[in-house]
Amino acid sequence: MHKFTQKLIVFFLMLLTSNHTFALDDHQMIAKTVQNYFDGTALGKPNLIKQAFLPSLELQFVREEQLVRMPRDKYIAMFKPDVPHDRIGKIVSIDVTGDTAVVKANITMGEKIYTDYLLLLKLEQGWRVSNKIATSKR
Repeated sequence: MHKFTQKLIVFFLMLLTSNHTFALDDHQMIAKTVQNYFDGTALGKPNLIKQAFLPSLELQFVREEQLVRMPRDKYIAMFKPDVPHDRIGKIVSIDVTGDTAVVKANITMGEKIYTDYLLLLKLEQGWRVSNKIATSKR
């Protein structure tokens, strides 16, 4: 094999490996952001929730066939400092495209299971949840 061909193959392998590494890093950073949300709501750590959510975040869900919209700060106020809640969060899937992502997560609270769809944006300060929609099963 010619040296040029060998160098070209090595270059493309490095390029493929580096792109894969960036994708893994994004998934890990997204998972950390979502874990801040899980921990903040389960352990009564409002500051962790604030780290995960953009100030403009709006939670949306349907109650009795009516759309309910809740701003971030009203949602966070439901979690008093150092008052734990029986909540177990689990990431079901992460889908990343460029600087956007969608995370599907399940939150188990006793017999009730909530499913959250979190929309995230990659900003200078890292991945942040920009919007959240939720539903529940009993």
